Amino acid sequence: MTDQTRQTERSNPSSVTGLNHIGLSVSDLQASIAFYSEAASVEVDRSKRLSNSAAEQASGFDNTPVDRAVLAGPNGYLELSQYAPALAGPPEEIPVQGPGITHVCFQAPTPQNIYGRFKRLGAIPVSRGTEPVDLGGYGVYYAYERDADGIMFETEHLDEPHFEGPIWLSHIALVTPDIDRLVEFYENLLGFQPNRRSDKVTGPRFDEVADLDGIQIRAAWFHMTNMILELWQFIIPVTPEAGAPTSFERIGYNKIAFEVSDIQSDYKRLADSGVQFLSEPVQTDASTEVFGRDPDGNLLSLIQPAPRSGISIEELKAR
Repeated sequence: MTDQTRQTERSNPSSVTGLNHIGLSVSDLQASIAFYSEAASVEVDRSKRLSNSAAEQASGFDNTPVDRAVLAGPNGYLELSQYAPALAGPPEEIPVQGPGITHVCFQAPTPQNIYGRFKRLGAIPVSRGTEPVDLGGYGVYYAYERDADGIMFETEHLDEPHFEGPIWLSHIALVTPDIDRLVEFYENLLGFQPNRRSDKVTGPRFDEVADLDGIQIRAAWFHMTNMILELWQFIIPVTPEAGAPTSFERIGYNKIAFEVSDIQSDYKRLADSGVQFLSEPVQTDASTEVFGRDPDGNLLSLIQPAPRSGISIEELKAR
C-alpha cells in the first residue's frame, strides 16, 4: 500500500475554521429527526437556521422548504430540510462508488453499538454480515447503512475513542472520478495539503464494508479543526464521471458548508483562482454565505456566522 503523510502547513491565506454543517434533503422531516436524534444522540433545534435563505435565493435555489431542523452533534451540525415532493423527487440511492457526497460518519465508543441502534430503528445495512467489520485488528469497526430515504451513512465503533461523549461526527466523504483534481481544489479552498494520501486501499475486509468485490480505492484525508474531509476515487469498480449537478432540493446530501472568518477575502481569492460561485456573498443578521461548486459539481458554501448568532462551531465547543 502506498501511503503518504502530508504536512498541514497553510499554503495560502485561507480563513476556513472548520466544517460548519452538512445539509440533507429528506422526504419526511419528522421521521428523519426521530431516526437520527435517537440513534446518534444528537440534539434537535427546530428554531435554529444555519443556511442563509437569502444566499440560497441569490443562487437560484428554491428557498421555501416545507420545514427545517438542525441536529447538533458535539463538533458539527447536520441541517435537515424537507421540500415539497414535486421539488424533492423520489429517493435515489447514490452508489457506494459514487460519484458525489456519499456519506457522513458517526463515531462512538464500541459499547454504544450505534450500528445496532440504527439498525433497530430501521436502517438498511449495506455492509456484509451482521456486525461492523474489523479491518485490521486496531480497535476500529466499520459499517455502512442507509436510512429510509436511501441516504448512506457510516458508523465506526472505537475501542479507544479520541473524544469525550457518546457520539462524534467524524467525517464527510466525497467520491470523485478524479481525486487529483479534487485534492487540488480543496487544497486551494482549505489552504493546506491532505494530512494523508493512499493510492491503494484494498483488501477483502474493504469488500465487506462496501459490499463490492475486488475494490481498489485512492484516498485523501483533510483534517480540519472539527471534522475530516475524506475524498475517495474507486479504481475498481470505476467511479463514473459526474453528470449535471443535481438540484438543491433532491433527496440526499445537498451541501457542505465551510465556516470562515473572512468571507470577503476568501471569496475574492477563490473566485480569482477560478472557483465557480453562484452569486456574491449575501449578508443577513445571522450570517454571510455564498454558494459555489467544486469540479465535480458538488455544492459547497462559505459561511461566516454573525457574532453571537449561535450558529458557529465555536458555540459547540463552548457547551
